[in-house]
Amino acid sequence: MASGSPDAPAGRKTKDWMQLFVPLLRPFRKQLCWAALAMVLDAFLTVFRPWPLKVVIDRVLSHKPSRVPFLHAWLDSAPFSRMEILYGACAATLLIAVLTGVLTYYFTRTMGAVGQHFVFTIRRDLFAHLQRLSLRFHNCQRRGDLITRLTTDIQAIQDLIANGIIVLGSNAFLIAGMLVLMFWLNWQFALAALSVTPLLFWVVFRYTRRIRVAARQARANTGLLASLAQETLSSIQIVQGLAQEEQQDDRFRAQSRSGLQAYLESVRYQARVAPLVDVLAAVGLAIVMWLGATRVLAGVLTTGDLVIFFAYITNLYSPIKALARLSYTYSKASVGAERIAEVMRVRSEVRDRKRARPAPPLRGRIEFRDVSFEYETGRTVLSHINLAIAPGEKIAIVGATGTGKSTLVSLVPRFYDPSEGEVRIDGEDIRTYTLQSLREQISLVLQDQLLFRGTIRENIAFGRPGASDEEIAAAAVTANADEFIQRFPDGYETLVAERGTTLSGGQKQRIAIARAILRDAPILILDEPTTGLDAAAERTVMDALERAAARRTTLIIAHRLVTVRLADRIVVLDRGRIVEEGTHLELLARNGWYARLYRLQMSTEMEKALVSANRALALE
Repeated sequence: MASGSPDAPAGRKTKDWMQLFVPLLRPFRKQLCWAALAMVLDAFLTVFRPWPLKVVIDRVLSHKPSRVPFLHAWLDSAPFSRMEILYGACAATLLIAVLTGVLTYYFTRTMGAVGQHFVFTIRRDLFAHLQRLSLRFHNCQRRGDLITRLTTDIQAIQDLIANGIIVLGSNAFLIAGMLVLMFWLNWQFALAALSVTPLLFWVVFRYTRRIRVAARQARANTGLLASLAQETLSSIQIVQGLAQEEQQDDRFRAQSRSGLQAYLESVRYQARVAPLVDVLAAVGLAIVMWLGATRVLAGVLTTGDLVIFFAYITNLYSPIKALARLSYTYSKASVGAERIAEVMRVRSEVRDRKRARPAPPLRGRIEFRDVSFEYETGRTVLSHINLAIAPGEKIAIVGATGTGKSTLVSLVPRFYDPSEGEVRIDGEDIRTYTLQSLREQISLVLQDQLLFRGTIRENIAFGRPGASDEEIAAAAVTANADEFIQRFPDGYETLVAERGTTLSGGQKQRIAIARAILRDAPILILDEPTTGLDAAAERTVMDALERAAARRTTLIIAHRLVTVRLADRIVVLDRGRIVEEGTHLELLARNGWYARLYRLQMSTEMEKALVSANRALALE
């Protein structure tokens, strides 16, 4: 995520997220144009709010020219009585209020709707993008931080679009209109009245930059805090079991304190802006009072002109203060946009090639041709793997922890691509197929079966949402899951808690096996699905796995060698290389790596029983 590195210039970061998000506003350009027009009209009418009072002071009370833009020639020459002018000024005041109210309602509602749709699009695209990034990316990221980008950061952008643009647009147009009329009335007086404005803007933008830096640090700390909370709560059993609540409290407190300091710094900068703006505004108003009074006494300005200047100067600094407050909203949104752009700019290492085509129905012949893989340069995980697996063959991959078993199997569904060599299915390099079509023909039963919050029916049908109730039940029967599902009061409609915590390990595994069976894919990957099960549950799961693997090309990652009885052939990995290959009996007879590993795990009696069983099977 180079574009989001801490050392990247702020200007480049802003350019990055602007290029990413501005095109998303194109579908709303018509609504934005109408909203902008409504803001301009609202500002135009708001600028003229004090003019009816000027007309009353100058025409009704003082018998002087009104000098109303566009209307002064007609108004000064028309034969209106004083009361008629007074009634007209009151009517104009009410009309301006009604029209500005209608316009404000329109552009507020329009911008709010655009903001909601815009944020919906960003959140949808970000979530879709995150799902398609490679496992290497997700393995290096904190999940809590990614969730913060999906929620808090996007909410900051929504606040800016729905409210910030309204504040910016309406106040900017209002300031422009007031400046034009002030200079039209008396440009020397206008210059004097606005003499403190450059200093005012300098203060606002100076602190805006500091607020943005503090907001960026605060938002990063929020992401880390969310990650820590997510990690702790998802592992609450081990935290409580080891009585480490105090340790996690300390970690959370330390991270919270770091975020608190960043937020306090941004609040401190924001708090400094308002009083500085107030003081500078008071200076400007004092100049207008002194200079205006002297000009009225000298006959250069009318009392109505001075009232207009008073109104404009007072109202001019209110929009500037509103823009100063907006700087904090903008800073939060800008930082949020930067953080989202960081992720959106990341390109998955594993993606479809330009000419990738949908995979045909696969038979399941898998070949690893001189495959090497490394997560980091110089850190070799797999080295020159050559392995051919026939359609329907069951291969067990064994070896010590860290020898590359899971990595080797992960190359088949293209969770990673090999650094060298190629993986072929039915004679074709799998990179010639689209990822979607390839993975649709592969089923997984993993060691840690994370079920989704929902019903058992929904969890079984997750890999094939359109399956019928009969097909779901048949898959559950094959997986030995139907018997315990039927014992639940709600049967297949029983709700499963997040991560399947309301089910036992064996029940979760059998639901996962039912999911794999229902998918009916020609290739099945089993990642030590019996880990952590007791003997009875293990026998039930093994029976279900044997049915699931029937007529399918099956790759079994075997940490516990009891699962190798499903395999037609065993491949032994050591330091990323294939060191042995053969059947269970053949490898035991060689008395090599596999035999030593096997004896470490099995008792002598178990070994004799399995050898006898395998000999009987071999004779048959």
